[in-house]
Amino acid sequence: MNNVSLDDLKHLELLLPPLNEQHRIVAKIEELFSELDKGIEVLKTAREQLKVYRQALLKHAFEGKLTAAWRDANPDKLEPAAVLLARIQTEREQRYQQQLQQWQTTGGSKPKAPKPLPPLTTEELAELPELPEGWGWVRLMDVSDQITDGTHHTPTYVPNGVPFISVKDIRDGVVSFSECKYISEEEHAELCSRCKPEADDLLITKSGTIGRLALVPEIDFSLFVSVALVKTQTMRQLVLPKWFLYAFEYHLMSLNIDQDIKGGLLKNYHLEDLRLAHIPLASTEEQQALIMALEERITEIAQLDLTLTASLQQSEALRQSILKRAFSGQLVTQDPHDEPAAVLLARIRAEKDAQSAQPRKSGKGKA
Repeated sequence: MNNVSLDDLKHLELLLPPLNEQHRIVAKIEELFSELDKGIEVLKTAREQLKVYRQALLKHAFEGKLTAAWRDANPDKLEPAAVLLARIQTEREQRYQQQLQQWQTTGGSKPKAPKPLPPLTTEELAELPELPEGWGWVRLMDVSDQITDGTHHTPTYVPNGVPFISVKDIRDGVVSFSECKYISEEEHAELCSRCKPEADDLLITKSGTIGRLALVPEIDFSLFVSVALVKTQTMRQLVLPKWFLYAFEYHLMSLNIDQDIKGGLLKNYHLEDLRLAHIPLASTEEQQALIMALEERITEIAQLDLTLTASLQQSEALRQSILKRAFSGQLVTQDPHDEPAAVLLARIRAEKDAQSAQPRKSGKGKA
C-alpha cells in the first residue's frame, strides 16, 4: 500500500508569502474556483441532459415517430411483424435441419431443436406500450438463435493469448481490450464449445453492472459469466444487428434495476428473464430506415458529449493553472509594505518556542 511517511510530511517544503498576501491569494483562489465550479456544474448538467435526450430519442424511435414519414412514403415495404416472425421461424427450422444433417454425417453434439415460445398473451400485451401499425412485440428468444452466458468458472490467465472479457471490458457501447485478461488458445477453444461470440452478436452485461451493451467485433475472445451473449447468425438478413442493440437498450429503459432485476447487493439479470424480454419488431426495411435516422442523431449527441468532456478537462487544467499562478506569485499583486516572510517565519518560531516552554497540564483531575 503506497503511503507518505510522517517524516516526509515533516520535511515537506512549502512556499510562505507574507501573511497579508496569503489573505489576498486565498480570496482570489476562492473567487476563481467559485466561478470555475459553477461552470463545471453547468457542463455536468448538460452531459446529464444528453443522456436524458438519448433516452427520449430511443423512445421516440421505437414509438415509430422517427420513421413515420418513411412509412407514409413506403407502404409497399411494411411487412407485418407477424409475417416477418413466421419467416424467422422458418429460417430457424431450416438451419436446424441443416445442423441435424451435419450431425448425422460428422457426429459430435446433437443439435437442439428450436422451441418456439407461445404467443404473447393479451395480458402481457396490455402492459406494453402501443406500437405503430404493422409492428409487433416479440420475446428476445423469438428472434435469436441462442441466449447464453460466459464460463461460470475462473479460467487460468496467461500473459498473452486470447482476450477474456468481463463486465469491466464493456463500456460506452464497445468491447475494450485495453485492460482485459488473457487465456490460452486451448482453453478458449474449450469455452467456445458452449459460448462462442461471433461478429455482430449482441453482448449484454448481466451481473453487477446491468445493461451495458455492445456488438461483438471481429476479434476472437471468450466471455465470463457476467456477460450474456445473444446469438443472431440466422436472423441477420431479417433482424439487423443494430436493431437488436437499440431495441434492447429501449427495453432496458422500461426496467427498474432495483425492483425488476433479481439479487441483493449484486444484481443478476438471469438468462431465463433475458430470453423472455420484450422488444419491438418492424419490417426489415423499416429497421434500416430507423437505424439510419437514429444514428444520425446519436452521432450528434456523441459529438456534443466529446465537446463537453473536452471542456471539463480544460476546466480541470484551468484549476491547476490557477494554483500554479497563485504559488508562483503571479495571481495577485505584491505589496512592498507587507511584513516579509522571513519576519513572519521568525514570529512563528518564537510562538512555537513559547508554547514548548509552557509546562504541560496534568491529565489527572482533583480528588
